[in-house]
Amino acid sequence: MSPTQPYLIGIAVYDGVDLLDVSVPYELFNWMAQLEPGINPAAPAREVRLVSLDGASVKTRDKLTLGGDLPGLCVDDVFDLLWIPGGDPDRLQTLMRDQATMQLLWQAGSSTQYTATVCEGALLAAAAGLLDGYNATTHWAFIACLKLFPAINVAPEWPRYVIDRNRISGGGISSGLDEALALIALIAGDTVARNVQLMVQYNPKPPFNDGDPSVARPPIYTPGEDSSCDITGMAATIASVLAGGQGDIALVCGKV
Repeated sequence: MSPTQPYLIGIAVYDGVDLLDVSVPYELFNWMAQLEPGINPAAPAREVRLVSLDGASVKTRDKLTLGGDLPGLCVDDVFDLLWIPGGDPDRLQTLMRDQATMQLLWQAGSSTQYTATVCEGALLAAAAGLLDGYNATTHWAFIACLKLFPAINVAPEWPRYVIDRNRISGGGISSGLDEALALIALIAGDTVARNVQLMVQYNPKPPFNDGDPSVARPPIYTPGEDSSCDITGMAATIASVLAGGQGDIALVCGKV
């Protein structure tokens, strides 16, 4: 990246993606772009783009349509940061079994300054080989599934996020708030990140204390219920991914 080029942040989207996994980083990274010039005048401009794995528009898991003119993830895309969100498990499995899409994701995510996942997006990154040799986490209900990838060191317990060199992985959906702020600190410094935190008034005091298995108790959560990969079809999908080879890159630049 030259001093005159923007720092390019790509957020992958697809049918069935979790809305908060996309909207949180999109908003916080854009606040970084807006606030940073007044703090770090010499920093490059920050540009945030949604890039689609599924066409010019996608529907989130809860049926909100995004786009209409989304660019497709492209073999020529070069991102400084690639963010891979989670989503509907059935759609995830379809994408994980698509070798061409996984190869494209590998190409986009393997040359970044940072590649980040949140929630079940870690399974997409894992299927693409982007987490091999790294410490990582994911949504608490999918940790046992992530452990089926032998080259990934899954962090113990249920951390909000894990930073391992240039790979950052978040836990379940809301973890993206903490993770995005941590990334902003890595990219633009603590002062910018703290200003973004204040701007979005992020000072959580939830009305309940059941936010992950370390604190949740019956009947909300039964200890051990997440000890195996029981998501329908996921274990077989991961076995298929591990047994498969690389596909040809099929997506092209521009709108898909």
